[in-house]
Amino acid sequence: MDSNLLHYFLRVAELGSINKAAADLSLSQPALSRHIAALEHEMGGELFTRTHGGVVLTEAGKVLADRARPLLRQFSLIKEQVGEKAAGHLAIGIPQAWQHVFTSPFVCALSQLYPHVSLRVFEGVSNVLRDYMSAGLLDLCIMPFDPTPTGGYQQTALVRDTLIVTGAREQGLTPDTPLTFNDLDAHRLIIPGRSNPLRQYVEHSLTRRGLRFRLAVETDTLNLCLEFARKGLGLTVLPGCAVQPQWIGEDMGWAPLKGSYITWALYENQTRSHSEALREGRRLITTTLAESLSNGRWYGAEPADLSLRGPEI
Repeated sequence: MDSNLLHYFLRVAELGSINKAAADLSLSQPALSRHIAALEHEMGGELFTRTHGGVVLTEAGKVLADRARPLLRQFSLIKEQVGEKAAGHLAIGIPQAWQHVFTSPFVCALSQLYPHVSLRVFEGVSNVLRDYMSAGLLDLCIMPFDPTPTGGYQQTALVRDTLIVTGAREQGLTPDTPLTFNDLDAHRLIIPGRSNPLRQYVEHSLTRRGLRFRLAVETDTLNLCLEFARKGLGLTVLPGCAVQPQWIGEDMGWAPLKGSYITWALYENQTRSHSEALREGRRLITTTLAESLSNGRWYGAEPADLSLRGPEI
């Protein structure tokens, strides 16, 4: 299918008039009508109902409009990535919690060392990044290690990160006194949605111990998890990379969650493995991560060793 047909269709749907859409698209009205007729023939049904005032979508047209918009957005991004290969385009997904220990120094170094690379950063919690990977939008992505990774991506274990619990200062949490899951039994939790690996790990760990999983707030935004914990609405569980003054201020306390870890891995889009920008980005991830682990700012982190698998995500 010609993607232009979908573009024409959506413009007619938005303006409610073939005449108005034709003028907006710099097409003649008969030409646009032929395009719409061709799309209706390809779809096997009418997409518009003609009225005296213009056109309105049929039920089939509404379905196509809902499906066509994300398809066109993804097609546009794919064209952008393919077209920019020569110039060096890199799309990378990075967890929000990595911002201060990794993302900021990585982006600054990439800009200085490889000014020819056009960088696009997607930042989010793991389940959101997984959706981007499934859509093929990312060249590289950092996410929890997965025994059954997303199709089309090769993964390499990077770092083993200690999990921590944080909340308002009044909760009395201190780094010198690790918590266990038994300590979470009496607390309400602020945590991402069910599709998030950290949420799944915490909920499963409590349930199999016969403890209650008490949900206070469900949000897929790190800033909101911390803000609601700061206000005393409950405790939140985070990776150790979030132990930074920019995230956890003096009005909050935190403690390690004893014996609980997350292994982060690098996922590489195999359809883009030939890209020089991807290879440069991958090399810089390795050096930036090594610096982050050696400068002492990343609490409890160490290079990943999958032969030492304990209770972790």
